[in-house]
Amino acid sequence: MFIQTLLDTELLKKHIVDGYVQEAHHDTFPLVLYVYSRKAVYENVWDDVTTKCRGLIVNSGTGEIVARPFFKFFNYGSELAIDWFSTEEPVIWEKMDGFLCTQYTWEGRNYIASKGSFHSPHAKWATAWLQAHEDRRRIDTAVVGHTLVFEGLNRDLRIVVDYGLRQELVLLACIHNETGEELTPAGLRVIADNRGLSTPRQNNLTLQEAVTNTRREQVGDVDEGFVATWYRDGQPPFRLKIKYVEYLRLHRLVTGMSPKNIWETLSQGLPVSEYVEHSTPWFKAFFEKWERVFMNEYRRLHQCGSAAYAAGLDAAGDWDNHGNIGQLRKAFALAVQDSKYSSIAFAMLDGKDVRPIIWKQVKRLASNAHTLRDATQ
Repeated sequence: MFIQTLLDTELLKKHIVDGYVQEAHHDTFPLVLYVYSRKAVYENVWDDVTTKCRGLIVNSGTGEIVARPFFKFFNYGSELAIDWFSTEEPVIWEKMDGFLCTQYTWEGRNYIASKGSFHSPHAKWATAWLQAHEDRRRIDTAVVGHTLVFEGLNRDLRIVVDYGLRQELVLLACIHNETGEELTPAGLRVIADNRGLSTPRQNNLTLQEAVTNTRREQVGDVDEGFVATWYRDGQPPFRLKIKYVEYLRLHRLVTGMSPKNIWETLSQGLPVSEYVEHSTPWFKAFFEKWERVFMNEYRRLHQCGSAAYAAGLDAAGDWDNHGNIGQLRKAFALAVQDSKYSSIAFAMLDGKDVRPIIWKQVKRLASNAHTLRDATQ
């Protein structure tokens, strides 16, 4: 299939210009990857193009679709999810909390792209894992004309759910590149078994039972939720995400967190209990690491500013025994003018609150730091 058959390429070009779709080019191969942007998510711009650009890989020379991952699918209960209905019960899969991995083949060798990149840390790790574990006698010639989609589980790239020591690619789907039709669960398990792969857990639940489960309080380890999937002949399945309430809370907490957010929390004196008492152990460790970095720098700057202040006072002499305040202030300024901490020293001299000045200087440590989880990876 060619890209112009799958979607409106003129609208795709417009979305790229308007910032709703991003294109990523492979460093070596003539391949381009299309993925909806954060702007599309924030502004809810979902149409026939943005929903299909979820890591779509195309040969940039010919326009042929090389890999066709999942289309965008939505949360149960959202208005965007109401575009198809069936009275049949869906297959209820475990919703795994890793990162989307799309397999593509170039010159007879298999690689992995993450949702938004050929060369992200996620893609590089997944490609290395695949190439180390695949059996070339079976994988290179199998499922021709299909796209294998995986969930990557890596403890160093995790989000919320703790999968322990599991580090693997979990097979989610085998998608026909022309029609979008997917293998049924039984067929998917055959492929997985032949390759020594696992699939998500299939739950013996109705749709309503799955929805009811996710509204209950989770005890012990947190799971993400479920994916309800209605398989259809000759066309893509219809999917809905159903997520646990507690997972949603933790996900909101984690995915937008960056060192800058932590700096803002500390600099404004906001409570940190949600981060250290009501989060996951690994996220607590992430928060506390940056808290130590910022607080140690704050204390260092305060100490250096105090030393500069003391040196300035010493140079200015005895303030109580001289009436010329201007002259003494000039002497203080001359003493601290070459110090990196002069602004702190002057604030102390004038009896001002030095905390905003120090926290502003601490902020440089958060420069170029990234959010804990980048949704486009």
